[in-house]
Amino acid sequence: MNRTSVVVTGLAWMGAGIGSIESAMENLFASAKQEIALTVYALGTNPRQVTKWLEDTLSRGLVVRMIVNRSEEQPTITINKLKELAKRYPHLQLFSFEGPEKSDLHAKAIVADRKLALVGSSNLSWHGMVTNHELALLVEGKPAAEVASALDKLFHSAFCVRIEP
Repeated sequence: MNRTSVVVTGLAWMGAGIGSIESAMENLFASAKQEIALTVYALGTNPRQVTKWLEDTLSRGLVVRMIVNRSEEQPTITINKLKELAKRYPHLQLFSFEGPEKSDLHAKAIVADRKLALVGSSNLSWHGMVTNHELALLVEGKPAAEVASALDKLFHSAFCVRIEP
């Protein structure tokens, strides 16, 4: 079944009967049974929540494939935490997007089991998940599989460079 729902962050939207991006992310990581694929434009300097979700997912044995835009431009503390996770969990596949100059990976998407996807404007930072006014779609069914297929192309592109732990 194909379903779509809107999720948000930001005080102007909260309490209006619309789900939160943070809750949607948490549920997506928790409900995955086989794999998570995600693209990240910007990571915050305090990645505790995201790394907890990642570690919980990895500890259950799921494969996680993650592309971070220009990893050398991300906060060192955050990249080091991800490398530490990759060292402990070899099924965490970390990549850096290294496109042509002035070409960034700005997409923000998380796909669980090719069946459920969150696609929106929110970065994986405290501001992106809590304080900014962000909007995302949670899609289930064929649209999620299409997002997963698009991410597959990116993972296999020349712009996707493996980050070694």
